[in-house]
Amino acid sequence: MTLIEVGESSNTSTTRINWLLERNKMDTINQATVAEKGLETTDRSYWVDLAEALERLERNDDFKKVILDGYFKDKAVMGVSLLATDQVKRAGARTDVMEGLIAISALEDHFHVIRSMGKIAQDDMDESEE
Repeated sequence: MTLIEVGESSNTSTTRINWLLERNKMDTINQATVAEKGLETTDRSYWVDLAEALERLERNDDFKKVILDGYFKDKAVMGVSLLATDQVKRAGARTDVMEGLIAISALEDHFHVIRSMGKIAQDDMDESEE
């Protein structure tokens, strides 16, 4: 995977740069190096805005009820419980139940990435203001 593919949108290339910085622990890369290599700089405010929006959602009572409790907790526990039932085993439905659990995990991971990247971006923005 290259840093920026031809024809990528700004958000896609920004996401890819952020992902590489986080995954490879390359947070020491500075703007001069980025400019020298001809790479696109990162719009940190994108991640901060996303993290703030997620934070507002997580304070909303309806979101808590439907997503945080109803989906992440109740549906996950119900899915895990279904995996062991004879009826689900006989029907060959374990794969469907597992796909539901994977979907829950994917959304939780998406929220985790938003929180993590938002914190990193905010810390970077705070550092550059100093």
